[in-house]
Amino acid sequence: MPGADLDKLRQQVRELTDRVGRLEASLAAQANASPVAETASPAFPGDPEILPQISDTTSILPVFGVALLGLAGAYLLRAVAESGVLPPRFVFTLGTLYAVAWLLGAARAPADRRLAAVVYSVTSVLILSPLLWESTLRFNLITTAQASAILVAFTLVGLAVSWQRDLLIVATISILAGVGTAGALLVATHDVMPFTFVLLSIAAAVEACACLNHWLGERWVAAAAANLAVLFATWLVTNPGGLPEAYAPISTHQLLAAQIALLAIYLFSVMVRTLLRGMAFTNFETVQCAVAFVIGLGGALRLSAGGSYVPSAIGAFALLCGVACYTISFIRLDHHGAHGRNFFTYSTYGILLMLVACRILLNDTGVAIMWSLLAVACIGAGGLWNKLTLEIHGGIYLLLALNLSGALHQAGDVLLGADPRPSLASTTLWMGAALAGVSYLLAARSTAGIGDGRNFRALRLAMAGVLVWEVLGISAGSLSAIYHGVSGVAAGDPYCATLRTGVITGAALLLALAGSRPVFRDFAQMIYPLMLLGAFRLVARDLHQGHKAALFLSLFLYGAALIAIPRLRRARAHA
Repeated sequence: MPGADLDKLRQQVRELTDRVGRLEASLAAQANASPVAETASPAFPGDPEILPQISDTTSILPVFGVALLGLAGAYLLRAVAESGVLPPRFVFTLGTLYAVAWLLGAARAPADRRLAAVVYSVTSVLILSPLLWESTLRFNLITTAQASAILVAFTLVGLAVSWQRDLLIVATISILAGVGTAGALLVATHDVMPFTFVLLSIAAAVEACACLNHWLGERWVAAAAANLAVLFATWLVTNPGGLPEAYAPISTHQLLAAQIALLAIYLFSVMVRTLLRGMAFTNFETVQCAVAFVIGLGGALRLSAGGSYVPSAIGAFALLCGVACYTISFIRLDHHGAHGRNFFTYSTYGILLMLVACRILLNDTGVAIMWSLLAVACIGAGGLWNKLTLEIHGGIYLLLALNLSGALHQAGDVLLGADPRPSLASTTLWMGAALAGVSYLLAARSTAGIGDGRNFRALRLAMAGVLVWEVLGISAGSLSAIYHGVSGVAAGDPYCATLRTGVITGAALLLALAGSRPVFRDFAQMIYPLMLLGAFRLVARDLHQGHKAALFLSLFLYGAALIAIPRLRRARAHA
């Protein structure tokens, strides 16, 4: 019987083994068929699958524990310093090295433990910033210059660590720590220049990283801090009340160096990124370059308002930069008319810098002459090389020159103002008309071979309008002067108002007659704008005259022109 029992037991074992095998095969088939269902199944308490999650969560706690030990070490150093066991300067040096060691510890953290790198970086900041604050303000262990040097070195180490480990958050912490501590010490110590150069150094380091396409998002923090520091220092020196007594003296040469440094940092960065590396202007770079020019050049001009060689040097520098921007735009970036963002940005900076340079270097008369020459040169060159941007810049120079010289204003006074009994026409009006005429002829001649493109045609129409405005001013002024001279009436005669309204409506009739000819096609577009101008003059001036006969003549002339112009245009169109 024992043998039978043993055989029965063996049979049961074999059956159990077969069942387990079939069960394993079935489970393997289900796992291959639906892996999502397996991963979605809930884990039971004590399941080994959840052990790694618990391990990952609990690994965070030691990181913060180590950070607290680091802060405890910092307090221990402070207690040693207060006890007098060691010299305070020696303890300060140990504390500084201790903070840097924590920052370097962030670099040694494993790549899969980025949280540790972040926590160690924050710990180093929490150690260094209070240490510098108390050592500079409370214990006077170090000077502001020494504190500035330590801040710059610490920020550079932080950037180097972040670069090595490719940790953006560490770079952000380092930049914020350097900027925040420098700004707080600048305000608290009343010693502006050392910490201004700290902020400029941090901005330069960040821009150096940006040139290699790193940490682009943090650029605005360093830029804003540097802008505000230089602006604040400039205001302290140049405000009417002078430098407050609580502040340390600010050297003019130091402030001028800071203004130049701000501009140089961002000019160099933009040139490297856009010209050497072929990157497009970002919104930050476009705005920051403009701000740097305003703060740098504007501050330097304000600083040298008493008169020296500095304004001339600034004007020459702006002129050189303007020429360089034009050269870069139209020689390097103009690829057969394919204009990108860099082209338009550089060309816009070119015209702005040229305008600023002229205003700095020349008086009003000289500026008007220079802008007139630039208008002719840009329109001519734009037409010669088929560069619409140059022609637009020429049109801008033209309008600015006419406005500064007073030609536009004088023509408006004659056409729409009261009757001041002008002379035949001022030299300014004649010069303005001549400049407008030359500009229009150059634009018309240059675009004759490229057809009536919409943009070129709009530019020609604008110049034609300016020319008509100036010619009408000369005509109205001259006829009014002749009328006063022949009739001997005093200024304010009501018929003089009728005469000026007649000049406007008569010009519209002449253009309706000549508008069908190709030469006058652009001027024909001025007919109805002139009639609107005449209507405005009727309402604003003629209707306020008390002389009924003069008002009758004005209304008659205007009404007759309204009737005749459509007929003249139809007749010329069928001719």
